[in-house]
Amino acid sequence: MIKAINAAGIQNDGVPFKKPTVDLAELSEITSSGRLTWIECVVDSIIDEAPKILEKCGITMDASLLLSGYVSSYEDRGDTLGLMIPFVVPGNNKAQTAPILIFMRKDLILTIHDDYGGKITKLYNYAPTLLRKLPKDADTWADRQTILLARIIDEICETNFSILRLIVERAEQFEIDIAGSRQITRDISLELSDMKTSLLTFLNAIWASYDTVHNLKYGDAEMVSDDEVILGKFEVILGRLDRQIQMAENVMQMVATGVNVVQAEVTNKVTIFIIWWTVAGTAALVPNTLATVFGLYPNHEQLFGPISYMLIMSAILSTAFAYYYVRKFFGKSVGIEKLKRFRKKPT
Repeated sequence: MIKAINAAGIQNDGVPFKKPTVDLAELSEITSSGRLTWIECVVDSIIDEAPKILEKCGITMDASLLLSGYVSSYEDRGDTLGLMIPFVVPGNNKAQTAPILIFMRKDLILTIHDDYGGKITKLYNYAPTLLRKLPKDADTWADRQTILLARIIDEICETNFSILRLIVERAEQFEIDIAGSRQITRDISLELSDMKTSLLTFLNAIWASYDTVHNLKYGDAEMVSDDEVILGKFEVILGRLDRQIQMAENVMQMVATGVNVVQAEVTNKVTIFIIWWTVAGTAALVPNTLATVFGLYPNHEQLFGPISYMLIMSAILSTAFAYYYVRKFFGKSVGIEKLKRFRKKPT
């Protein structure tokens, strides 16, 4: 189902116009009425609705060619240029991608996306101000639509960058929760896996966007301007994408370091637990063995006092012996120093 169709553009007299809530049947008339028209479509299923919209706009390119690409796609047919750029959107504890299709022919830019393209809708709200700054001459049609295309792609990239901020905030909150004094029942490995998956999804989307923008700048498409100054806008976008990739890789390294720290802390706690149970087992093993041996003698009840004394002394000696060797091989890493904080300081 087509949820909304909005139109904006520049009329033949150079005056910008904006028409919200346009019917599908009006598209052919609107696209032929001005020097530049931007059709912004929100649908619930891109696969089902894109062919209908393309037919009304007079675009013969098959949308499935773009959708068959991995995350992003670039298709140049001379008089028609097709792009697919990913939106990175928050999902169920993981980031995921949603496609936006961009078609461009002379004096027409068509964007098709689902509800995740909210930022593009906001950009459309400021379309008259944006269009008013574009070149108005009839022979500058390529410059005009290239500038608008660069602005749309830049908005998509900025939207994706906001997802990285959410991932960083989640990683910082996770670190605070793990280091805090109050712990809650949680699957640490699952949360770390979700964060790493979100970062990989973000990196794949940014790399795919980088390739598409690179093709726009150096692909020499007929629908794109040849002006080096205007093409420099794509170079600015490439620089921003490159910085986003570097930041995402740094966050990935931070998450990996956090994983190592958490694993080391858990390993240390388990090791200390095992060590102290070893000391306790050694302390109980020796007197238990002696008690078993003394129980074999007849009339051992008459020797209760000496036997009890020997069992107590053997327990003390075996505990001291086990603790001595634990301290010798593990030093202060057995957690005994934490008990000192409960002692009163001498006055």
